[in-house]
Amino acid sequence: MAKMGAVVDFYPERTYGTAFKLINNFFPARLKHYQATHYEKINQQTKSKSIDYLFVIRGYMMPETFLKAFRTNHPDAKLIMYQWDSDRTNPFSHLLPLFDKAFSFDFEDCKNHPSIQYLPLFYTNDVVSAIKNKNEAAYDFFFMGWFFPERYQSVLRFVQYAKENNYRLKAFLYMPFTTYIKYKLKRESLDRSIVSLKHMNRKEYLENLANSKVMVDVSNPNQTGLAMRVIESLASHTKVLTNNRRLLDDKKIYDPTKIAFFDEKNPMVQESFLNKYDFNGTAIVLPLSEWLALIFKRGE
Repeated sequence: MAKMGAVVDFYPERTYGTAFKLINNFFPARLKHYQATHYEKINQQTKSKSIDYLFVIRGYMMPETFLKAFRTNHPDAKLIMYQWDSDRTNPFSHLLPLFDKAFSFDFEDCKNHPSIQYLPLFYTNDVVSAIKNKNEAAYDFFFMGWFFPERYQSVLRFVQYAKENNYRLKAFLYMPFTTYIKYKLKRESLDRSIVSLKHMNRKEYLENLANSKVMVDVSNPNQTGLAMRVIESLASHTKVLTNNRRLLDDKKIYDPTKIAFFDEKNPMVQESFLNKYDFNGTAIVLPLSEWLALIFKRGE
């Protein structure tokens, strides 16, 4: 946004220190008050500034009082929301009347709330570096995502499927340390060859994406939108194998030569989909600059 000429003040939707982690994991009943205090500090820091737009991306546990106070302090400002999370996991629909425009990546939320405009996520310029001749790919399949139990079981089944069919698979699940501790206390086993307590860095992620024919997407059951890895895969000319059949609702992005579906309980993929390379013509997903231009388009 700054490169496009805007003067930007950035405020995170929450703090990222130890206090938040302790409250979130061990004192969740206090989290609402903690977040309200966080947003009140933002209001105090911005009330004397001249602001044209408030652009909220998700806005974790944002209280109505924050938006109402902001509107009072900045009556001429336009309030815009973008949601990369669903209303089921991060309730926000009660805030919609307080915004001038709202966008979401989630198909179901857009269907349930007509005031929300559907807009999938974007890709950044560094993803273009992951465009590579897939005939030289080191992996047939690549999976990278956050750990949650259903996804972990799906990935385990896909690992077994890949072994049985001599496919080359790179699988990586990030597990926060607090989740790992909970698993250890329950004495539940984990396959540490695919579960890591450290994030995969951006450079390594893009290298793996460039060296893979297909990105495997096991979607979050509480969301219906397209994950960032789906957008980045298509931008990098990497095919997508997903269990999220709601992708069929996106007529601009869905292309059967680039996207296929699978049953996470019984994974299977057609050999022709894996080996035929069909990326030609214009991109079917948006770069960040075009994504922002759509959001801040005047007169809408």
